[in-house]
Amino acid sequence: MGCGEALNAVHEALFGEGSGPIWLDDLKCTGKESHVWKCPSLGWGQHHCTHKLDAGVICSGFVRLDGGGGPCSGRVEVNSGGGWIPVSDGNFTFPVAQVICAELGCGKAARVLGNLPFREDSEQVWVEEFQCKGQEPELWFCPRVPYPGGRCPQRGAVQVVCSGYTDVRLMKNGSSQCEGQVEMKTSGGWRTLCASHWNMANANVVCRQLGCGVAISTPKGAYFVEGGDEIWRDRFHCSGSESFLWNCPVTALGVPACAHGNTASVVCSETPQLRLVDGGSRCAGRVEILHQHSWGTVCHNSWDLNDANVVCRQMNCGVAFNALLYAQFGEGSGPIWLTDMACTGEEDSLWNCPALVWEKNNCGHSKDAGVICSGMVSAFSTT
Repeated sequence: MGCGEALNAVHEALFGEGSGPIWLDDLKCTGKESHVWKCPSLGWGQHHCTHKLDAGVICSGFVRLDGGGGPCSGRVEVNSGGGWIPVSDGNFTFPVAQVICAELGCGKAARVLGNLPFREDSEQVWVEEFQCKGQEPELWFCPRVPYPGGRCPQRGAVQVVCSGYTDVRLMKNGSSQCEGQVEMKTSGGWRTLCASHWNMANANVVCRQLGCGVAISTPKGAYFVEGGDEIWRDRFHCSGSESFLWNCPVTALGVPACAHGNTASVVCSETPQLRLVDGGSRCAGRVEILHQHSWGTVCHNSWDLNDANVVCRQMNCGVAFNALLYAQFGEGSGPIWLTDMACTGEEDSLWNCPALVWEKNNCGHSKDAGVICSGMVSAFSTT
C-alpha cells in the first residue's frame, strides 16, 4: 500500500465489520512477500471465519516530517522498509512539498529549506528523485527516478514547513466575492480570521491570490455574521509580495483570544469574471477570465476534470463532462492569465485554486483550455 511498516495487526473487526466474501484465512506470511495474496493460506474464498473476525492493520506511513516540533514541519524522511531515512535537497521541488503537506493533512507547503546538516556523516540518504507534479494524492504515487550511480547530488537534508491552511475566501452576503470577511479553510473547515494585526500588506496578498486586483481597504468587522465557529486567531506578517497568504510568516502560538466581531475584512479593487467562449452554449467553450479589464485565457498545463468541475460549478452549469486541451474551441487572444491549475474540484471559483497566476507563464494560445459542462444540454434547450 506504500504505507511504510506495520505498527499493529488488529483483530476482531476493530475497524468495523466488512461485507461480501471473506477471501483469505490462515495467512502465513514471512513478511517479505510483495503482495498479501502471495502468502500461504487456505486459498481464495476458503475460510472458517465470519466478519466479526475481520483483520485490520495500522501502518507507519511512507513519509513524515521529523524534528520540527510537530507533524507539519521538519526534515523530510521516507520509510525504506528498514527504517526512516532522510531525503536529500538535491533536485527537491516545491510540488513534492505540496504533495507531502496534503498527504499529512497539513494544508499547503509554505517553505522548503535545504542544505540542512544530516544527523551523522555516514547517514543513509534516499537515492531516488521524486518527480511530483503537485496533484498526486500521496508521495508514494509520484514518479521516481534513481540518481545516477545511486548517489544523489546532495548538499544536505531538506526540510518542509506546511501551513495548515488549504484555501482562503472573502465572504459577503453568503457568497464568495472580491470583497468581504476573510475566511481560512483548514482540516477543520472554514473559519473567520481575527482582525488583530491584519493590515494592507496581508490584504494585498489575499486580493492578488484571488485574482481580485489590489486591496483598497481593510474595514474591521464590516461583514461580520453572527454564529459559526470560533474566530481563527493566527496572525500573518506578509510583506505584500507573496503569491499566497500561507507563504507569509505566521504567529500561531501564544496569541490572545479575539474580541467578539473583530473579524478581518478586505475590499479589493476589482472582481474577475468567467465565461466560456465559442462552444455554442454558455456551458461549453474556451475558458476565459476578465482580469485587469482584459479578457484572457487559461493554459492547459495540468488541466483536468477537477479544474473543469470548478468552472462548471462557478458558471452554474452542473458538472464537467470533459476537460479539453489544445484550443479545441479555437485559440483565444489577449493575456494567458492562469496556468498549471491544481484545483481539488471543491473550490468556489477558479482563481481560488493553486496555480501559476496572472500572466506568469510561458504558454501559447495553442494550449488554451476548454470545458464541456453537463448544463450544456439545458442551455441548448432554451436557445
